[in-house]
Amino acid sequence: ELYNLGARRIAVLSAPPIGCVPSQRTLAGGLERGCSEKYNYAAKLFNSKLSKELDSLGHSSPKSRIVYIDVYNPLLDIIQNYQNY
Repeated sequence: ELYNLGARRIAVLSAPPIGCVPSQRTLAGGLERGCSEKYNYAAKLFNSKLSKELDSLGHSSPKSRIVYIDVYNPLLDIIQNYQNY
């Protein structure tokens, strides 16, 4: 639909590490309130499928530029290695 409206440059953000949001750390993070691997795995699976679909979509729309922007890995690194930032 965006393409039909004239959009030719489109950026799509990945899902963040949703297992690390405060509510999930409280509800599913155990005593240490760590990130929930279950929800982070779901986000990684979604991101993998999203990236593949965007590649396919980019090839079927030759005059467009569709960019996948990974926010999952940088945010997870900041959360897990906060002392480096």
